[in-house]
Amino acid sequence: MRIVALIGLGALLAGCNMVTSTSPLFSSADVRGQPQPRPGVWMDEDNTCIFDTAKPIGQWPGCADAWVVHPGAILAGRDPGTPISAWTSYKTTLAKGDPAVLQIEVGADNPPKGYIYVGLRTLKSDSHGRVIEYKAWPALCGPPAPPDPTGQQPPAVTQQPIAGLVIDKDHHDCTASAKGPVLAAVKASEAWGGDADGRGRDHARWVRDGDQ
Repeated sequence: MRIVALIGLGALLAGCNMVTSTSPLFSSADVRGQPQPRPGVWMDEDNTCIFDTAKPIGQWPGCADAWVVHPGAILAGRDPGTPISAWTSYKTTLAKGDPAVLQIEVGADNPPKGYIYVGLRTLKSDSHGRVIEYKAWPALCGPPAPPDPTGQQPPAVTQQPIAGLVIDKDHHDCTASAKGPVLAAVKASEAWGGDADGRGRDHARWVRDGDQ
């Protein structure tokens, strides 16, 4: 699942089989020793979307998934005709782990804010050790449930939740109350998150400094 789509689902806190929490489980103390993404313009790799990345983001085609990274935040919401000043800033914490865990604050004050989690592996770093290319995947509650044979129902929450995760009452997602289950979910979900074919795994790279 691409990072922009993941944030959109997380903003609704109904992403289906996603690990969530009602309060932040990772803090600045968990960041120590973890290389951070280089600030600037980022985009998903998509070999079917060909365009000139040297142009300002506002001139990129609709097929291009892009966002801006600030220290401790992701600025997302690119849409034709929408200025960057109107994008939404989501607080993030990239915590050390194997793999690293990206905690993203989503939602508004009403309904209450929440947090979603993403596993992240660095593929390339710059000369200062900052991440400039990565693969990522959503932290799942457990192995995906088998598809509905009739095709009538959307994908459901797992039937085998990871220990320490509590399935929500609507059976969409699950809730964590400690770091351990999130770390376990992120590690296991690397095998469940799909490949770089649009089925689940996000392959992203830094494009340039700045917000444009």
